[in-house]
Amino acid sequence: MAAAVSRDDELVVKSPSDNRSYRLLRLANGLCALLIHDPEIYADGGPAPKPNEDVDMDDGDDEEDGDEDDDEDDEEYSDEEGEDDDDEEGEEDEDGSEPKRKKDKGSSEPVIKKAAAAVCVGMGSFADPPKAQGLAHFLEHMLFMGSSVFPDENEYDSYLSKHGGSSNAFTETEYTCYHFEVNREYLKGALDRFSQFFVSPLVKAEAMDREILAVDSGMCFSFLSNQ
Repeated sequence: MAAAVSRDDELVVKSPSDNRSYRLLRLANGLCALLIHDPEIYADGGPAPKPNEDVDMDDGDDEEDGDEDDDEDDEEYSDEEGEDDDDEEGEEDEDGSEPKRKKDKGSSEPVIKKAAAAVCVGMGSFADPPKAQGLAHFLEHMLFMGSSVFPDENEYDSYLSKHGGSSNAFTETEYTCYHFEVNREYLKGALDRFSQFFVSPLVKAEAMDREILAVDSGMCFSFLSNQ
């Protein structure tokens, strides 16, 4: 990892109601990184994972599932007693990710937030060669097709889906942006997979034709929509 040559904690001008912390790092390789800490991300009371701790543990998920079953039993018992509760968030997601916290009516309890990251690359469609229009958009697609460390095309999306996350990317005229969110316990694993997009992308030949068709379809749709 490139070492930070400077940092600035006072760059962002905040409103009085903003309780986040910001830090701008300038790396030796020329990149800049803006770190944002939101204290409400631990609103569920769970301990923050240790920096060198790999939190990808299935055992913890099983324990949480057991607690959810107990909660559901308690809810069923309450319904039998005649309490008329509205259906609220709290059931487990279909992908097995962490369920959303149930909130009592009138409760001011904050919603549990997820960790997120984004990378903005200063290269967009204006940089496309005249004879290769759509090249920047094509490369955006190809970076998702595996890396040297994680060669499986579906590794990144599968990891995020398994842990309550999602991802997307878009190509603008002067830049391309990649971003994702995931349950906070799995941020490190997501960053490992995400960073390899830009370090060792495979750009697999067998995926090129498929992604060229996808980009062409998108460009045609955009053209027709503007007519």
